[in-house]
Formats: sequence, C-alpha cells, structure tokens
Amino acid sequence: MMIPELVSEDLPGCGVVLKRLPVTIGRDSDADLRLSDPYVSHYHCKIDQISGTLVVRDLGSKNGTFVNGMYVTQSHLLPGDRLSIGDTKFRARYRRQNGAGREQEAR
Repeated sequence: MMIPELVSEDLPGCGVVLKRLPVTIGRDSDADLRLSDPYVSHYHCKIDQISGTLVVRDLGSKNGTFVNGMYVTQSHLLPGDRLSIGDTKFRARYRRQNGAGREQEAR
C-alpha cells in the first residue's frame, strides 16, 4: 500500500503524510492541506494517485504549480520530485506500485 509523504524543504524534518487521496492543497479552510503562504491560492492544486504514481493537477491557481522547477497544469509527481506551490517547497516521498500492487524501489 502506498503511503505518500510531502517533505518540507523549508523546515527540515517536517513532512505531511497523505493518508487519503485525493488531497486538495490551498489556503482555504476547506482545503485538505492548508498552507498559510500568501502566494498559494484558496484551492491551488490537487494530488491524486493513478496506477501507483502520484499526479498533481493545478486548480487554476494565480501563481502556478511547479514540479522540478517547471510550470505544470498536470504532471506525474515521482519519488524525489520537488513540488513548489507559491513559496512553499516539498519533496515527494513514497514507493511506487506497479499494476499488480507490488512496490517498486523509489529513487
């Protein structure tokens, strides 16, 4: 079973375990993961799992969503990838699963 985590690059040792997917990230009080970053939209992006891999989708945010420094509207979020939302930066950490549900080694 995949249990992904977003590890903060700004606060070493801090991370958020994503126990249930999809997860909506934003400043709004109804967002699943609330960030107090003023450059984050109320509903900024959503993370879900497709075929054992995380996928991030921008929700029309004002300042954009970036994976490894590249602007994306939707993108795979592989283990070790950097996710930038406003001024907040995370690294994705999880073990990918193949189609049969077996884990593949993370990079």
